[in-house]
Amino acid sequence: MVAIDCPFCQKPDAVIKHGTNRGGTVRLRCCDCNKTFTPHPNPRKVSVEKEQLILNALTERISQYGIARALGVSRVTVRKIRKKSQSS
Repeated sequence: MVAIDCPFCQKPDAVIKHGTNRGGTVRLRCCDCNKTFTPHPNPRKVSVEKEQLILNALTERISQYGIARALGVSRVTVRKIRKKSQSS
């Protein structure tokens, strides 16, 4: 077991598990300063390959709802990628 220091008060013995975040990584809580943190966060961004699939589907005039459902992403993600490609 590896002792993890609290990034706020730097005390390693006061850290305990405090569940998980939406990305699936462990959350920790410091008993001294009562702050929670994630030591190694898991970024939840869309891969370049999936972004390219979304752009290809948009050029094929497939609906944003259909793209989101087929690729397992949010409609908001499809809209953000479309907007980003239009501004470039």
